[in-house]
Amino acid sequence: MKLHHLSWLVLFFILLNNSTILAKNSSDWTGITIDIKANYPVTATQKIEKQKNGFTRLKIVLANDGKQPLTIEQISICIPVIENTSNETEALFGGSDMWRNTVILRKLGQLDKKCTSNFYAMLKLSEGEYLFAGSLSWRIFLPYITIKNGAFVITSNGENKQLLPGQKIDYEQIVLSRNTNWVNQLDQFGAAIAKENKIGKLKDVTYNGWATWDYYGRVFTADDVNQNMDQLNKLPLKTNLVQVDGGWWPERGDYTLVHNKIPGGIKAIGARVRAEGKMLGLHFDGFRGDAKSEICKTHPEYFLHDQDGKLFVKTQESPDHKLEHTFFDYSHPGARAYIASCIKNMKENWGVSYFKIDFMCNGLDDFIKGNNKLISFKAYNPGITSVERFRLGMQAMRDAVGPDGYFLGCTAVFGPTIGFVDAMRTGNDINPVYESFGERALSNSSNFYLKSVFNLDPDYMVARAAEDEDATVSIEDRKSGGTLSENEAKMWVDFVSLYGNIRLNSDNLTTLRPERKAIIMAGLKTPKIDETVPLDLWLHATEKNDAIELLLSRSGKKIYLGIFNWSDKAKEYSLPEFGKSATKVQLEGRHSVIIKYEGNKSFQQLCQKLKSK
Repeated sequence: MKLHHLSWLVLFFILLNNSTILAKNSSDWTGITIDIKANYPVTATQKIEKQKNGFTRLKIVLANDGKQPLTIEQISICIPVIENTSNETEALFGGSDMWRNTVILRKLGQLDKKCTSNFYAMLKLSEGEYLFAGSLSWRIFLPYITIKNGAFVITSNGENKQLLPGQKIDYEQIVLSRNTNWVNQLDQFGAAIAKENKIGKLKDVTYNGWATWDYYGRVFTADDVNQNMDQLNKLPLKTNLVQVDGGWWPERGDYTLVHNKIPGGIKAIGARVRAEGKMLGLHFDGFRGDAKSEICKTHPEYFLHDQDGKLFVKTQESPDHKLEHTFFDYSHPGARAYIASCIKNMKENWGVSYFKIDFMCNGLDDFIKGNNKLISFKAYNPGITSVERFRLGMQAMRDAVGPDGYFLGCTAVFGPTIGFVDAMRTGNDINPVYESFGERALSNSSNFYLKSVFNLDPDYMVARAAEDEDATVSIEDRKSGGTLSENEAKMWVDFVSLYGNIRLNSDNLTTLRPERKAIIMAGLKTPKIDETVPLDLWLHATEKNDAIELLLSRSGKKIYLGIFNWSDKAKEYSLPEFGKSATKVQLEGRHSVIIKYEGNKSFQQLCQKLKSK
């Protein structure tokens, strides 16, 4: 076949243009440097690979080419940004956990120590132009991603990770990207995390019911649980979960024992729950014990020790109890066998099928140390990092929970839990205080892209004020004596209704006034949400309480828009792209509304039209 001369010329320029694009793409991420602090030299090699999903993967291998075992102290990676930035350029740092390192948006000229993430950092160069650096794995090290001096900088505490002569390990899997759409960028990132960690289809479940914690704290009786179950059963809707939270054990760590305020133990509660066709959920602290516990006295070797070989104890004064925390050392096979036996007992003898394992951050050295004078931990296996130790514990728990059990992670650094949990609490503990709501709405909704990694849990629905309480209310901070109004309570219930797959109330249903109970009941009836996007994320998130106001959610084929006016003054919202019902929305201060979509656009099309640029 002959081509016309003009066709050849056009083809030449197409090829030339493509070559230029390819050349630019291949050199987009250049000048990357890796600095390793160790007691002996570490050989670090890097390789850039373009992925089919649009990401560029940075693969780093660390090797001991010497003749002596070595230990790694610190890892630092610098990835220069070739584009021009200024002090006014905005950067978004993804949340890493549910309470400490939550999402934050800052200009480069205003960065501080809060501006770091174990997940990602994203630069907004202009409207529709974003640069991205993120981690897909957390297997040996915790990567901390920030931006300094015109570069993405990723650091990790080496925690004296040992490399034997000739040994090689992969650093965590880093991905880099340029994108024109921040929602697509984060959705693609979440999908890449799921693929990297071999996560298949998530459990398609919706839970609704009641839990003990927010009203009773650690102090409750079997009568408290039974009376609330009576009230739950009187509601004109079907519920499927009752969760017993912390406080049922005599001492933390003794998870085969139950204190004497629960006659018949958890087994008796479970028998009633299951007889009524519901699941029993049980909370416990999976990474801490107590110096007073029987397990700690009998097997101190199951717990971490300090550099001098002394059992590490961290004291905490609680309103109802003095806690002497000790920390499980899951590098010890006995500790793993013990926690697995506790879970199997809960499952096989008590009838527990929903496991809320809390305080997971206490499996990681940086979070345990706090302000203590501790120099280092002495673990059973000193050659591995706390991330590796953590994952050994997680594997033991996952195996014990089994494929048919539901595993909810809580107070976790998200990364190292991925691949083990079915669900994750993605925002801080709620309180029946209005000031808590916006902060929790921001931290939860900003983790929307993790929907393919685990099911998302926003925490309990609460609607009580002081008038809804009696003498049994928790003495924990911010749990009693509140002034929550009905419209304020509805705002939090509206948010929970538009996010995740769990709807649990945690008030006292025996004292909650009818109008408050009606708010809760409306929330308990709402379906599982398949995806959620905080449309105005880039207009907020400058601080923890700088909450998003526009939330787009989808449940099956139904699409909803949540509008939240967290301010004290009335506001008008105009969102004609969503339809006539959202063309002019007047909201008083501290009010919210949920609008159902009646048009023909897809969820993705609406996101594109409504999201901040």
